[in-house]
Amino acid sequence: MLRLVGNIERFSTARHNLGIYRCVANTARYSTTHDSGELSLAIETALVKVILEHPALCCGIINEDKNDPAYVRLDSIGVSMCIDYRTLKTSSAEEHEQELIRILEQRHSELWPDPSTLPPWKVIIVQSDALSSQGSAFDAIFAFHHALADGLSGVVFHRSFLHALNSSEGDKLTSRIIKIPEPISLPPAMEKTIDFRISWFFLLLQLWNEIRPRWLFPDPSPPWTALPCSAANIQNYKSRVRIMTIEPELVPKILAASREQKATITGLLHGLIVTSLTTHVPEATSFASGTPFSLRHLTGLSPTKEMGVQVSAHTSTYTPEIISRIRSSRTPEQVTSEIWNIAQDFRAAMAAELAALPNDNPVGLIPYISSMHQFFQSKIGKPRAETYELSNVGNMNNKEVEGKWKVERDFFTQSGMATGPPVSFNVASVSGGPLCVTVTWLQGDIEEELVDKLAKDVKFGLKCIAEGKEVSLGLS
Repeated sequence: MLRLVGNIERFSTARHNLGIYRCVANTARYSTTHDSGELSLAIETALVKVILEHPALCCGIINEDKNDPAYVRLDSIGVSMCIDYRTLKTSSAEEHEQELIRILEQRHSELWPDPSTLPPWKVIIVQSDALSSQGSAFDAIFAFHHALADGLSGVVFHRSFLHALNSSEGDKLTSRIIKIPEPISLPPAMEKTIDFRISWFFLLLQLWNEIRPRWLFPDPSPPWTALPCSAANIQNYKSRVRIMTIEPELVPKILAASREQKATITGLLHGLIVTSLTTHVPEATSFASGTPFSLRHLTGLSPTKEMGVQVSAHTSTYTPEIISRIRSSRTPEQVTSEIWNIAQDFRAAMAAELAALPNDNPVGLIPYISSMHQFFQSKIGKPRAETYELSNVGNMNNKEVEGKWKVERDFFTQSGMATGPPVSFNVASVSGGPLCVTVTWLQGDIEEELVDKLAKDVKFGLKCIAEGKEVSLGLS
């Protein structure tokens, strides 16, 4: 045994064991105009380097069904078991994208077969003639158990893989069975390096919110959260994916507009999503969102070189007053102003939360949960806490890696959250490349038609901002 699974990591071991959340994935497109030689050999040689570089890839997980799950060192890893090659018969970029989505939906809907003895991660290499018109190119999906790594770790993997591809030319793959060295060490659990301090007021407030009788003390304006957590949707688990791509030439303009408004792209996206929801869910009086953020600045774990699970989340509420102001907007200028107001408020609230760390952070409440499995099972049939999640893993700087291979784009996706928000927006980009926003959900938790409208509005809004136009969402 390497160590016990930490508090925040137990969120993912319990959810995986119960089948309510399956995996995270980060997908990067690699390309070269040079002769790539035998591509599979180059990929596998590079992957061996990456596995030996990151202890998280050398681990299994035991006791997922218990309160004391733990990481174990795997004696060996067969590279062929960790790679799945898919060659698509597609003639256009659009067809390739649709097939890629289908592969992602399938992977996000599957459980890891035996995480105690097999690596709970996989690399899926997707190739097609439509992708390789000028040299060699492929999409590499890195899919992984969320207890091994957070969203930022997916970017770390691809940075390592790109470097390994560019530095492995001429290297020989002596064996496809990797003997895992002894010892290996994982980063310590967050609670070992961060002294989370919980005040009595904060603890009692959270406890009251959990146990108060709703019929006697109802929420005056509960957020709209689509359908309650559904046992049937978990039983028929089918994760869904949409991909939105914002062209590379528009990304700097969106960044510049956000800076001018003293906001961030994450805040801007919150403004666009809430405005779209306000339009398409007329019965809603309020919304709530969750925004994961990294705690690596407190633990010292490298955000560019190391894998781990070191996150918390910020909750935002969009009150009836905010929703009313959006609905009463009569001009594109008024709508755009409300979008930027939400973006600016988010940045201020996020800054305040970061400044308060490590005091009264929800991660510090996890030790008070006696059974993580019961915690999640108790949510079935009940309303969700939040309307949506927005997770941004930032920009992958591929320009600092020299060599013939480069990464053209990067995006990340995750499984539908059966006991969490009904829909998730996931953001990633690569230097000089597009901004990619994916939308993921569990089929049945939210109407697909609504998801498509939200995705369309977000892309439209981002393009308006990039082109210096006012955003006319919700105006007939």
